[in-house]
Amino acid sequence: MTKSPATYPRIRWRDSLIVRVMVLCAVLVLCLLGSVYEITRHYFGEVVREMEAQTQDIANRITLHLEEHADADLRDVERDVTPFYSGTVIQLDDRRSDSTDFSPFTLEKTASGELVKTARLPLEFQGRKMLLTARVSLVPQAEIVRAFKNKYLALLTAVFIITLGFMIYFIARILRPLSDLADSCARIGSGETGNGQLQKLSARKTSGEIQSLEYTFNNMVASLQEKEKIEANLRQAQRLSAIGNMAAGVAHDVRNPLNAIKLLSSHAIDTLDGPDKSGDTLRHLETIRNEVNRLEEIVSGFLSLAKERELQPEPTKIDVILAECARLVRKDAEDRGIRLITELRTGDTSMSADPRQLTRAILNILINALEVCPCGGRVRLFSHVTDQSCEIEIRDDGPGMPREVAERAFEPYFTTKDTGTGLGLSITRGIVEEHGGSISLSCAEGQGCQVLISLPLETAQK
Repeated sequence: MTKSPATYPRIRWRDSLIVRVMVLCAVLVLCLLGSVYEITRHYFGEVVREMEAQTQDIANRITLHLEEHADADLRDVERDVTPFYSGTVIQLDDRRSDSTDFSPFTLEKTASGELVKTARLPLEFQGRKMLLTARVSLVPQAEIVRAFKNKYLALLTAVFIITLGFMIYFIARILRPLSDLADSCARIGSGETGNGQLQKLSARKTSGEIQSLEYTFNNMVASLQEKEKIEANLRQAQRLSAIGNMAAGVAHDVRNPLNAIKLLSSHAIDTLDGPDKSGDTLRHLETIRNEVNRLEEIVSGFLSLAKERELQPEPTKIDVILAECARLVRKDAEDRGIRLITELRTGDTSMSADPRQLTRAILNILINALEVCPCGGRVRLFSHVTDQSCEIEIRDDGPGMPREVAERAFEPYFTTKDTGTGLGLSITRGIVEEHGGSISLSCAEGQGCQVLISLPLETAQK
């Protein structure tokens, strides 16, 4: 049978791994640009404040100089003040008007290509208007060192590092399911399944691509689990086939001698006369015949298990079969002091089934329940219909059994009874599965057992 292509859950854009990583990268870049902008802004502000302070100091010195030499030429004032400010070029110009059409601070490039920091300040002394210009060469290396000594740099660096740490954390968290997926694949590849079963990944709230991977992985695990079940059924079928071949040989080689022994023992009993009729001879012959009957029962079980059962389905009411099974074992239940309780609720529901095979399967379970139930206990037979199946449930008040024993209950020739053949439940499971149903056994030590048979209603008719 060809499977339809797997469908994957639709990935919303906000759940996409690519989108999330892009957002994290954008946040990191914005933090980096913000840090550069803040450092540049504070650096520029400090440079402006420094130049303003220096220019104001120069202006104060020029004012003092003019107070002492009121008639001094501006070039002489420049020459006298400049030695006090090494590295600073001072220029004084007459200002013809009150215009303020100039920038108080600029970065300019000289004719030789050198960058200078330029500050301008208007002056007025005794009605004389002047414009003071101070220029300081800009040394890139020194300015870079100065920028890195900015008091805001440590804070901005810390913010950037914290942002980077959060980014790494979130990316690791987003990608962690990939690591879980790799570990699960490694375990499956090495044969480790955990608790005897393949383990699925639990889908967590994560990105869409990883959810798709989890969905695909879980589908693969489900397929492998289905394959394991098929292989287990195949192994079971192979074991039953081998048993069938052996059973055919046993039936051929053993049944004829058993029939001869049974006939001869019956004939010997019929020919007894006199004191032997009620003596040890009769008792020994009857023991021989009883044991032969038991051997015939074992051989019949072999044949029933090995023979391909061809179902002869017909419209069948489940409650009618269950009522008949209860009637057949009720006398045995009364002799054992056990209450047999029936609650049949399938009504007029009928389905296509082989009534003889189903009767045999139900009787096997009821007889087992009666054999393990103590005097005064109960064996209960229930039936009801669900949306998809007809369910039959048989419970007993017996001693129950350990889990490891319950897991082997349906294996051929496995029995906990001294005189059992271990074929009853195996035959029952075969009958139920041939009808397309399933059978399960649940029990605990000291709490009895519960057998649940589920038959599909696909062919059921109301």
